[in-house]
Amino acid sequence: MDQQLQQRIEQLGPAERIVSTLTNFADHIVHNRPGMITKDPHATVGVKWEPVIWKEEEGKKVVYRSVKVGCKTERVKVGAMNGDLQIKDGRKVIGEYRKPGLYRESVIYYYKQVADVFKLDNDFAAHWASWSFSREHRDLKVILCAFMLVQNRMGEPVIEDGKILFHDEDYRNVGEAMCLIRAKVDLNPKLILRIGDILNIPEIAAINRELGFGNSARNPTKGRYYKVVDKWLRYREENLPMLEGLVKAGFRTTVMKLARRIGYKPTSDKFFEVLRWKQNQSKDGHRTMAIGKALKKAETWKGKTEEQICEVITADKPNWKRIIGLLPSDVGMTRAVVAAAVEAGCMSDQDLIILTPTLEELGLLKVKSVEKRWKAALEKAENQRAVNIAKNVRTKEAKEGLQEAADKATEKAMTAAVKDMRVYCVIDKSGSMEGALDRAQEYLTRFLGGFPMDRLHVSVFNTMGTEVDIKAPKAAAVKQAFKGHTAGGGTDYSEGLRVLLKHKPKAEEDVLVLFVGDEEDGGYVKLSTVAEELHPVAFGLLKVQSNTHGHGNVVTEAAKRLGIPCFNIDENMFTADDPYAITRLLRDRIAATPVGTARAGVTPTARKSLVQEILEYPLLVKPVWS
Repeated sequence: MDQQLQQRIEQLGPAERIVSTLTNFADHIVHNRPGMITKDPHATVGVKWEPVIWKEEEGKKVVYRSVKVGCKTERVKVGAMNGDLQIKDGRKVIGEYRKPGLYRESVIYYYKQVADVFKLDNDFAAHWASWSFSREHRDLKVILCAFMLVQNRMGEPVIEDGKILFHDEDYRNVGEAMCLIRAKVDLNPKLILRIGDILNIPEIAAINRELGFGNSARNPTKGRYYKVVDKWLRYREENLPMLEGLVKAGFRTTVMKLARRIGYKPTSDKFFEVLRWKQNQSKDGHRTMAIGKALKKAETWKGKTEEQICEVITADKPNWKRIIGLLPSDVGMTRAVVAAAVEAGCMSDQDLIILTPTLEELGLLKVKSVEKRWKAALEKAENQRAVNIAKNVRTKEAKEGLQEAADKATEKAMTAAVKDMRVYCVIDKSGSMEGALDRAQEYLTRFLGGFPMDRLHVSVFNTMGTEVDIKAPKAAAVKQAFKGHTAGGGTDYSEGLRVLLKHKPKAEEDVLVLFVGDEEDGGYVKLSTVAEELHPVAFGLLKVQSNTHGHGNVVTEAAKRLGIPCFNIDENMFTADDPYAITRLLRDRIAATPVGTARAGVTPTARKSLVQEILEYPLLVKPVWS
C-alpha cells in the first residue's frame, strides 16, 4: 500500500468510527406511516418511533398501537391526542404523534455525523459520498448528497498578488453527480425532492450556518440544490421519452413538486402537456406558456371489462405499479389480470416476490409459466424481504422457495465481506436464555447462511461447550443443527469458544468471533484468555434479551481487555421495515472490522479496511451533458 495512503488511514481513526456507525445505523429517515415518538435514552437518537393509528371516539382522537400476541396482532390503546399532537394518558404525556414524512431526529443525527467527518477530512467525506452512491443504503446517500451540495469546497479560485494560482477542489460536483448520474441505484425524483426537504429543516440549516456554508442568517442554505434540480428537469424535458417514463412510473406529481420548488421555466408547452399540468394565469400576468390550453386527459381503465384490461396489459406492458393505479375497483386484482401482468413481463423480480401470497391465493403458482417466472425472480433476490413474506403463505413449496431466495441473497451479499476471514459463532443456551434461545436461532438462520461453511465454526454452551455442525449454508440446515438443544444450566462463555479452538485459522486469515446471548457471565478474563489463542481482530455481539433482564458485559469487557473492537448486531435489525437491513448491516459491520496485523514472515491479509476502500474509491464525475 502507498505510504501516504497508509498515513491517511491511520489519521482517520475518528472518521472510521463515524462511518462504521453510520453505515450500520438502522433507523430510517422517513416513515411513510403515521407514528408516535417516545423518549428512549437507549436509542441512538434519544427517541423511539413506532407506528400508530388514531380513531375518533366520543369527540377525542384516541391513539392505538399494534402489539403482536402469538400469531395475532392486537390494537392497544395508548392515549388521546390533543391539538399539539401530544399523546396523553390522563395528564401524563406518553409521546408525540407524527404524520408520515421525515423522521427529523434521525435526519439530524445522520447529518451531524457527516458534518463531523467533513471537519476531520474534507476529501475523505467527498470520497465517502462517491462510495455510497453505488450502494443500496438510500437514507445515507440522500444525507451525503444534501451535505455535498451545500458544503463550502466549491472550486473557488485561490488568488495571490491579484493572480489566480489555481482553483480549489469542487466537492459540490460530487453532490451534483449523485443527482444526475443514471444507474440502477440512482436517486429517483422522490429522493431528490427529499434532499430539499432535509435542507429546509431548521436544525439542519443551523448546522450549515455553524459550518460557514451560507451567508444568510435567516434562510436555509441550498448551495447547488436549485441548480442541480434545474439541470435534472431540463435534461428530461429535452428527452421527452424520459419525462413520459417518469409519468408512467408514477412520479408525475413528484416532478411537478420539483418544478414548483425551484420555479422551473420550461422551454415549451410540451413539458406541461406530458405532465398533464393545467396552467392558469398568475395574478400579475407574467406567465406566457400553456395558459388555458386543453390537456390530454389521464388514462383510465374505468368502464373496461376484465378481458379488455388484459388485452391492454398484453399490448402496452405497463409496469405493475401503474396497473394497480389504473385497475377499477369493480374489476379488481383478478386471476386473469395478475396472470396477464406476469406473462407480459409487467412485474419486476421484487414485485413477484412481494406478491407471492397473492399468486398463491389465486392458484397461479400452479401455472407452469407463472411458476417459472416466479422461481427465476427468487433466484435473483437481493434482500431478505422473502423471509417476512414467507410468514404469509400457506404451502410448503412457497415457504421453501422464499426461504431459499433469502438464503441466496444473504450468501451473495456476504461473499466479498468475509473474504480471507474465519468466523467463530458462539451461542448461549444457559438457563437465562429460556424463551430467548428460539429467537436467537431464528436470527442465526437469517444470516449464518451467508458464511462459507469451510470457514464457519459454531458452538452452543452453558457450562460446557458443544460444537454444532451446520451441513449446508441454508436456513433449514441451521434449524436442523440446533435440534435437541434447549436452554438450561449455568453460563461460561469461555467454554463456548474453547470447544472451537481445534479449528485453527490460516496465517493469512483474520478471525472474527460472533457471540449470541445476554452476556450474563462475569468471566471476561477467562474468555479473553481463551480468545487470545485465535488472535481475533474483532468480536461481534448479538445481545438477545433474556428472562433475567440483567446487564451483563462479559463479551464487551473481554474485547476491551484484548484491545479489539466489539460491534453490536442489533436485535432490531431482524424486525426492521428495511428488507435490506440484515444483509447490509451485517456485511458493512464485517467490512468495517479492522484488518489484522500480520505476524512475522506471514503475508498480510488481502482484505481492505472500510476507510481504505473509501479512500481508494474515485470521486463521482457529473455526466457530460451537464
